[in-house]
Amino acid sequence: MPGTAAGRAAAELPWLCPTTDSLIALADAPADLPAAAAADPALAAFLLRFAHPAGETDPFGFAPGALHAAHLPDTAAAHLAATRGGVLPHQSFAFSQVRAVADRAAAVAARLADAARRVPAHAAATAARLAPLGWYAVAAVDPFAAAEPTGDPDFPSRPAAVQAEVWGLDHAAVTRRLAARWRLPDWVATTVGCLTLPFRVAGHLVSHPDLFAVVQLAVSEVERSGPTLGLAGGAERGALLAHLRLGDEDVTEAVRATRPAARPAGSGLPPDPHQVPLVRTLLKLAGESRRRNGPGLVARLEARVDRLYRAVTDLGEQTGGAREARLAGLAELAAGAGHEINNPLAVISANAQRLLRTEPDPDRGEALRGIVRQTDRIAGLLRDLMHFARPPRPDARPFPAADLVRAAWDELAPLAADRRVRFEIGGAPAVAAVYGDPRQLRHALVAVLRNAVEAAGEGGWVRVTASAPDGSDRVVVAVEDSGPGLPPDVAAHAFDPFYSGRSAGRGRGLGLPTAWRLARQNGGDLRHDLSASGPTRFVLTAPRAPEASARRSA
Repeated sequence: MPGTAAGRAAAELPWLCPTTDSLIALADAPADLPAAAAADPALAAFLLRFAHPAGETDPFGFAPGALHAAHLPDTAAAHLAATRGGVLPHQSFAFSQVRAVADRAAAVAARLADAARRVPAHAAATAARLAPLGWYAVAAVDPFAAAEPTGDPDFPSRPAAVQAEVWGLDHAAVTRRLAARWRLPDWVATTVGCLTLPFRVAGHLVSHPDLFAVVQLAVSEVERSGPTLGLAGGAERGALLAHLRLGDEDVTEAVRATRPAARPAGSGLPPDPHQVPLVRTLLKLAGESRRRNGPGLVARLEARVDRLYRAVTDLGEQTGGAREARLAGLAELAAGAGHEINNPLAVISANAQRLLRTEPDPDRGEALRGIVRQTDRIAGLLRDLMHFARPPRPDARPFPAADLVRAAWDELAPLAADRRVRFEIGGAPAVAAVYGDPRQLRHALVAVLRNAVEAAGEGGWVRVTASAPDGSDRVVVAVEDSGPGLPPDVAAHAFDPFYSGRSAGRGRGLGLPTAWRLARQNGGDLRHDLSASGPTRFVLTAPRAPEASARRSA
């Protein structure tokens, strides 16, 4: 076809045809479909179009049993019968180049998603893998037209214009049309459809700005270090890093350490399923079999899985397994609330101080001073809240475990002396060293010790013991006190911010939640050991530095 018609023909494609191996998996091995979709962008697009999504419970996933549904092989069989179009040219140079960029972008996006902790890695990888959707479609229509733009000397500086001149529509226009006509999920459609826009614009158009930022950053970094397809020309690196709270080193490490996942070994059959007539028959038989036998069995199995999941969740609540998810959610809420409250609070404080400077009436002046004091108090609380929600990245290095204990106690010694609390200290072996951020881990231990000193009361005692068990990669710091202890129902919420049911004498602020947050951020943990008898005991653990590092830091 004429080159300038390729883009418009690509935008009218009814589907991208999965490979023969992908369709066999669709019919015969639904459990293998996620891995197959990672190796075949056409299958990934097919599943996103036709498999039932999980909905609000998991906006990026499929509903339980969705990949076993009878309509999937039926739909694939119907498309095979209706059209021979949409087959990707797996042997063409243009398609191989596009796929190499997409595979690497998917791997980088997964790593960046893990680093940013904003969106699931699998969702970021899927969106990045489908970023060149327009390129895939043009290659399926005309492989020679797909290769033409990259040979133009102007392509690196004006990719969209060159694509439009050659294809009639540029890649982004084809992608947007296909995403709308195929009714891809919003999180995919808006991400891949807006990749050429800067984040300050796209952030208002996409359904998931965090996902968009991860994918655009990954795609732009891959295109910087290799052949460009003009996928993310509008990317503003600084804005993306600032939004994701990532540094240059995070991106450099993600690009350097990433290798695209190995593709599964093929069956040896031709990739084009039209060359294997039995594939359509297999799909039709699979659909009939699932309609006849599958739904009842799948429903019963899913109901059993649901019951098991509820039981595991209940056990997780008792053992603290669900605490991480709960506190992670609270942290996100705290971060958002902190930003929203700070701005009006600053306006209130500034106006009160301005009025105070010119207020002659003593009573009104005292009222204004009260407003300033209370806004300062709220601002301090918000600072603590933000520190809990988004603590700074740890600056990890080895340092002596004994120094951690001594520095924390030196900070709390005046409070203990004022309250007449006796302090007992035990040290780890001289060579034992912690690997983490000294300031953050000291902050965590100080919070635990403060809690113990306040609970012990006048005449009480606090005992802290550091140990490094043989064969363990952890340093363990146990803090015990003679206070009244925590009842089991209260202990379950010991690390919840502002939990008001704690026993008398123990703080109601963010000390323990922030300590837990900092410990986990440094690769350790903080837990409360519940005991019916004996002292109240909190245990802080942190990674143990290798022996060579321990000797150097001692």
